[in-house]
Formats: sequence, structure tokens, C-alpha cells
Amino acid sequence: MEIKNLPISNRLKMNAALAQESRVLADVGCDHAYCSIYLAGNRMVERCIAMDVNAGPLARAQENIRLYGLEECIETRLSNGLEKLVPGEADTILVSGMGGPLMQEILERGAACVRAAKQLVLQPQSEIAEFRSYLHKQGLQLLDEDMCCEDGKYYPVLRVAVPQETMRGAKEGVPETVEPRMAADSFVVDGVSQELAYAYGPCLIRKKHPVLLEFLTREYGKKQELLQRLGEQKTERSAVRMAQVQTELTELKGLLEVMGQA
Repeated sequence: MEIKNLPISNRLKMNAALAQESRVLADVGCDHAYCSIYLAGNRMVERCIAMDVNAGPLARAQENIRLYGLEECIETRLSNGLEKLVPGEADTILVSGMGGPLMQEILERGAACVRAAKQLVLQPQSEIAEFRSYLHKQGLQLLDEDMCCEDGKYYPVLRVAVPQETMRGAKEGVPETVEPRMAADSFVVDGVSQELAYAYGPCLIRKKHPVLLEFLTREYGKKQELLQRLGEQKTERSAVRMAQVQTELTELKGLLEVMGQA
């Protein structure tokens, strides 16, 4: 099967694009292994280690790998997170398609592998602001972000560097939380609160990313409609919520102004 016929989604292509500056990639939660197949099949990486916690998806991944003739450069492993990865074995770790809390747990349990890697490519699908805050507090450096819209849903992906001293003092696979250092100031955006930077992405804001602009514009419109509906209710509870929504609108407007769109 030719690699051009791979039924890979735009989201996975986006993830792969941020992961291509690597020699050996660990694809955690690989599912059907399309990301590994895309990277290896297009010679964007030398080798991939595709891992999944469930035998069913891993069997499908193995079949897909055989279908595209990539058995020599993609290895599969049944692994709970980074459990079956040897520290230093992969210079890039890709974790995508799962919630932020689970992703954080995987990184903490596999702290030795994280410390030995060059970079992480991370695509959380929930609690994104909290996840960015976690990465910042771990002293990681945000190198790049991208964002796409697929089937009506918006997906950000982050590429972070792993400094040698990051997650120092980890014991039994759980890293010690450290204060953000100068290397991690990539999470800070001038003129934008830290809370909003965590919520919407420092790199995306600085780049005036068109998909983020689309998302923010949509959110601003939805909150304006909500404010109008609340105003029609004329209750004490709706008045409290109106004040909250008005604050959120002010924050979004300020952010859009920073991005040159308000």
C-alpha cells in the first residue's frame, strides 16, 4: 500500500509535523499507528516505537504497519503509557488523543523516559489550561504550538523541549515540581494574563494563529448571545452569571486586541 493512501486525519498530520525533528519517536497511545506510519513512511523519522495499553488497537496497528510494509522501522509494544520504553531509547515522545490529567499521569509515571528525551509532542483533549500550567511548572520550554479544527472540534498540540535538569529529583517515577525557570518563559506572553496564556496557548497567541482566531471569534459570539439571553431572564442568579460572562467577554476582547483582531 502506498503511503499517500494512508487515511490519516488532519489532526494526526498536525501532530506528526511537530514530531518530525526526531530520530526515534515513541508514539504513546498509538491506536491504529497512523501517525507512526505517516512519519516513517515519509522518512520524517528513522524509527518509531508504537505503543498502546490495549491489545485490540495494537493488533490493528500491527496489521496497518504490515500493510504499508514498515515492519523494519516501526516496532509495536503493549505498554501502559511509557512503561515498556527504556529511558534514552526515544528522543521524541508523542502523546495524543487523551485528556490532560491522563497525559500528566503518563509523563509522571514515565519521568525517567521524559528526562532522557529531547522533546515531547503533546496533544491534550481536555483540561488544556491546567496541562499547560503543569508543563510550565515542570520547567519545560515551549518550542511551538499548532491548532486545527476537525469535525467541529478544536485541537491544539504543543512541542516542548526537555532541559537536562527538568523534573530533577524524581523518585519512583514521580517528578518533583519545580518553580518555572527562565528557560520556561516561553509560556509567558506580554500583555496577556498567565491564565489566558495557559488557556489559549502562548505560541498560538504570538503567532496570531488563524485557527485560534477563528475559535476566539466563535467563543466571543457565543458569549454575547449568552449575555443577551441572561439579560432577558431578570433573576438574581442570571445577574450573577451575567457579571461573569461580561468579565469573560472583556478578557476575550483584550486577547483579540493583542492579536490585532478587535
